[in-house]
Amino acid sequence: MIAAGARQPRGVRVVSWVMAASLAGIGACGPSVQSIYEGNVRFEHCYRLDLDREIAPSHREACWREWSEIYAYGQTRDRIEYARRRLRYLAAGETSAPSLDLSRAEPAASVSREAAPAPLDVRAPPPTLEKPPAPTAPTAPEAPASARVEPRLPGAPCMEACATSFTTCTEPCRGGAAEAPSRCVGCEGDYGRCVRRCFE
Repeated sequence: MIAAGARQPRGVRVVSWVMAASLAGIGACGPSVQSIYEGNVRFEHCYRLDLDREIAPSHREACWREWSEIYAYGQTRDRIEYARRRLRYLAAGETSAPSLDLSRAEPAASVSREAAPAPLDVRAPPPTLEKPPAPTAPTAPEAPASARVEPRLPGAPCMEACATSFTTCTEPCRGGAAEAPSRCVGCEGDYGRCVRRCFE
């Protein structure tokens, strides 16, 4: 144990100074919380100026230039890229309102993206993505119309013969002859008997 007034050996003093300098340096590495906060606030300020049509483009450009030179330290890369993009647009005379899409490096004029609908409830689950339709088994090629065979009703040929016979029998009834009503009654009876024979 070293007495209160005694000098420490030279090696101990050097190690103490190195440790103190290291601890001071650790606190100085990286951006402080205050500088990140100021960068965030200034970014929002410049973005608000971009949305205000009353602000002159030169003032907007000066705001983004100041943010890039002073407040960009410790900010995310997407914000830095966005500020650079806004500076390029404003320098080129582009004065349209920006869309804050930090996921793209450059806006694609030819590609249009559909915006996702805004959620109605913060506790609602995310929307489900549509799945592509399952592949269907290949179907056999359709036979040509000439090769297709249409199914016939049971007794169809016989029924057609009965219908032809009924039409022939009732032909004089359409003319309005005096004996027509009595003959037409017989035609209906013959037609009924003919049809019954078709299914016996």
